[in-house]
Amino acid sequence: MNSFLKQSLTGLWKKFLYDVNNPCGFDEIIGHDDIKQIFGKAIGSKRPVHLLLTGSPGSAKTMFLTEIMRHKKPSYLIVGSNTTKAGLVNQLFERRPKFLLIDELEKMNKTDQSALMHLMETGIISETKINMTRQIELTLWVFGTANSTKKIIQPLLSRFVVLEVPEYTIRDFTDIAISRLAKENIDKDMATVIAE
Repeated sequence: MNSFLKQSLTGLWKKFLYDVNNPCGFDEIIGHDDIKQIFGKAIGSKRPVHLLLTGSPGSAKTMFLTEIMRHKKPSYLIVGSNTTKAGLVNQLFERRPKFLLIDELEKMNKTDQSALMHLMETGIISETKINMTRQIELTLWVFGTANSTKKIIQPLLSRFVVLEVPEYTIRDFTDIAISRLAKENIDKDMATVIAE
């Protein structure tokens, strides 16, 4: 086999292995390799796995959701503080996502959390109104974030695998700043000076 073909196949094989082991990319997220692996396994599972990331602001929780939204279709991202039961039900009927991504889950109203809990428990979403009744069954993975679990109803919380996202260290923040500045075509030495 000629060396060019051998190099090309090796490169393709590396890309394939990278894509299999890193299904969402998560390239924008510095660190948190264990959480990246857990998400990769959850996304690749045959049955729904529901994950909830908790931790302080600025720890990349939302970035996990946005990376999934960019790389995995069909997915749908909502913000807990702007979500109602009626709006959520309507969007699920219309979009039928495989991945429901909920940022700031703790800011969802408790009655809206109950509707989500039923969906996660049964995979069924139904709506009954005066002139309309509809029901669908969804195979749906729910991935959420929360700064704290205190305002999440216990039955809903019990449906999630809860992962605590550690805070970034000063060194981590420096690495993140250097990485971001490099993407803006700023020389690495200059980026280091700016970051530190």
